[in-house]
Amino acid sequence: MDVARRTAALALVHQEQSGYSNLVLAGALEKHALPPRDKAFVTALFYGVTERLLTLDWCLERCLSRPMKKLDPQVRAVLRMGLYEARYMGTPAAVAVSEAVALCRALKKSSAAGLVNAVLRRALEQHPEQAQFADEAERFSVLYSVGLPAVRLLLREYPAQCEKILQACFAPAPTALRCNTLRTDARGLCGALEGEGIKAQEGGLPGAVLAHFAGSPAATKAFAQGLYHVQGQASQLAALSLGAQPGETVLDLCAAPGGKTLLLAQEMKGEGRLVSCDAAEGRLPLIEKAVKRCGFTNVTVRQNDAAVYNPAFQGADRVLVDAPCSGLGIMAKKPDIRYKTLEGAEELHALQLKILSTSARYVKKGGRLVYSTCTVDPAENQRVVRAFLAAQPGFRTVPPYCTPSGALEEDHMLTLLPGFCGPDGFFIAALERSM
Repeated sequence: MDVARRTAALALVHQEQSGYSNLVLAGALEKHALPPRDKAFVTALFYGVTERLLTLDWCLERCLSRPMKKLDPQVRAVLRMGLYEARYMGTPAAVAVSEAVALCRALKKSSAAGLVNAVLRRALEQHPEQAQFADEAERFSVLYSVGLPAVRLLLREYPAQCEKILQACFAPAPTALRCNTLRTDARGLCGALEGEGIKAQEGGLPGAVLAHFAGSPAATKAFAQGLYHVQGQASQLAALSLGAQPGETVLDLCAAPGGKTLLLAQEMKGEGRLVSCDAAEGRLPLIEKAVKRCGFTNVTVRQNDAAVYNPAFQGADRVLVDAPCSGLGIMAKKPDIRYKTLEGAEELHALQLKILSTSARYVKKGGRLVYSTCTVDPAENQRVVRAFLAAQPGFRTVPPYCTPSGALEEDHMLTLLPGFCGPDGFFIAALERSM
């Protein structure tokens, strides 16, 4: 595991400097030809440290004479990894400390070997769950390793549910898939996956499957054959709520990486016109590749800024807007989001309203518009929709595809909280144009 630990440490140093965790890890694994077992170890260690960063640093800083930020980046990474291994991965404490000291030397930081040994041994005796904190926000921040801005928002908006939402950030969950309903059904996909040694079961929505992968969900024969794509059930519900029909003109305006587009193409049975857009031109190949793999020929992929009116899109039957957001509903999937400062919130809310208002101009009379986000912040959700409705009397909210057990519903608008309604937090508002 020496090379594996070194790979994880260097990836953590890179991650601390810049970059999204998933891209940093992918680059590190690609650079080193590790066997599958070591890749799995690096992945678990890298993501584990990233997810538990505030908890680990709280324990470590109580055993240091100077702040963590004053240490060399490599030493910080070694300390965090050693503590995570011993506390969360089941590695015996003595082994975790010994490996950390050896890794410190391998990274040419031998002068810090004694510090690493002493600090880790003391840090293992720290127990934040038994400590006293200034307030509940600070306690939750340390216990669940989520930044204070996000914790305070959750405490303010969901005081009774806050801790369970934070706990859900660590709850293991199967990978949600959407089967390609033009090639198979959920039962058939489960059979195909089980034939490859992957445990799978039907999900809570038609066409949804929950699977347990040992490796990448994209590494199966069934995936290569276009039988499914990876998509959370909350995201599937948002796309289903659009009610897309064969022969219609449908717009997916914030489409990358393409999961919603694929589901809409299935609902349209490959008939009609589906335009899949994203503002980031570099992400369009992801959509194009997915569409090709699944065999859809009625999809046009275009670069388009959803906040800027495009007259070519006028007269659409259905428009889906999965708007850019803070992502506070998917911290379990994207650990970087845990530590967001939430600065620039007002600008984000203004952008969301502009995108929604611009998108509404494309919808024909009697048509439908769905606004969704993967956050649970009402300022990005209900308040954006209410501001839109106040300025657009020709639209009204209508019931979504369904209301899952545990969902919060207000004027037909759904909020799905992590831990109460599946692993993902999501917001869905279906709107119809009457005039």
